Amino acid sequence: MQALEGIKVLDFCRNAPGMFATTVLADLGADVLMIERPMDETRAAYEKLVAGIDGEDDERRHAAFNALQRNKRSLALNLKRFEAQKIFQKLAETADVVVEGFRPGVMDRLGAGYEKVRSINPRAVYCSVSGYGQDGPYSQMAGHDINYISFAGALGLIGPQDGRPAIPLNLIADYAGGGLCGAVDILAALMAREKTGKGQYVDIAMSEGVLYMLSGLVSDVLSRGILAERGGNRLNGGAPYYNVYRTKDDKYFSIAAIEPWFWENLCRSVGLEDLLPHQDATGHKKAEVEQALADAFSAKTRDEWFETLKDANISVGKVYSLEEALDDPHAQHRGMVLEIESSAIPEGKVRQVATSIHLSETPGQVRHLGSVTGQHTANVLEELGFDAATVADLKQRQVVQ
Repeated sequence: MQALEGIKVLDFCRNAPGMFATTVLADLGADVLMIERPMDETRAAYEKLVAGIDGEDDERRHAAFNALQRNKRSLALNLKRFEAQKIFQKLAETADVVVEGFRPGVMDRLGAGYEKVRSINPRAVYCSVSGYGQDGPYSQMAGHDINYISFAGALGLIGPQDGRPAIPLNLIADYAGGGLCGAVDILAALMAREKTGKGQYVDIAMSEGVLYMLSGLVSDVLSRGILAERGGNRLNGGAPYYNVYRTKDDKYFSIAAIEPWFWENLCRSVGLEDLLPHQDATGHKKAEVEQALADAFSAKTRDEWFETLKDANISVGKVYSLEEALDDPHAQHRGMVLEIESSAIPEGKVRQVATSIHLSETPGQVRHLGSVTGQHTANVLEELGFDAATVADLKQRQVVQ
């Protein structure tokens, strides 16, 4: 048994934020059906540009390796056709959750908006994941992660004090502010439904999710007048004791000696006891502390420092490449890297990151790898009562694929 077994999710998302939200649900047992645009020339050109997909073999390979497609089936519907809209509405009758990631108004024009779904199934939870939310002056603006973290104030805080902001991949807004916040809100709405008997609308704005995650820093700024600036805060590169240092082998090592006892342990372990009184040094003295630590860490390799300090009760870490992270013995021990058999690719198996949600009684799992566009169209339509001749006709007329 899995935690979300029996929960039916209709997933319109084709970008990371919404796809990650539904991946969280799927890994925990939800039956997620991707409702995809057919692979026409326009979409094929887009997939080639962003994912390197150029033909059926590439699509199968991409689906097999893409963790955001696993545990999901695929139905291809041309929602610009009225008959396709009716198929979706039939699916909505028994859906527990609908998730979409378009700009406000798009789903209404496709006959699949919240009010339409609510009129069909008042118990459905309907989640919209967008950059700026469903209303407000920015609601119709195009955007991506870098724009959302810009407006939320996060991007301006990341990077060197005397340099331009550093772009932290698309982790903060897309995966956390959109994906994780979306999954949490959907689960909260499902819990509320147990009490009220009714579904509700979930309005996720990625920019707001980022601002929400900055709540601790915002509280300090508003209550204590702490200056929030790039490279100037103790947690974003402004403190020698919470920083990254180059090692002898041109790799990097992270330290986080915030607590006074960690600072003391660090200074004694690297032979710099004279720095003990200067943890919160400013000005020239702070620069001296930074330089002393930089010189010390340059004397050994990254791995040598880890072996020296890992048992010294200091918060330390090796700055890994992604490949090193996947091969790390702790990640391996915790089961965070999976090897899954696949007949869809020549290698016969793929590696993927596992879910990080460890439930003792109802653990998440990968039940199957990703699906190519329309892989389950015929099966889904048959479940809805369409006979084989009707399904063939719908395909021939490009209502479905």
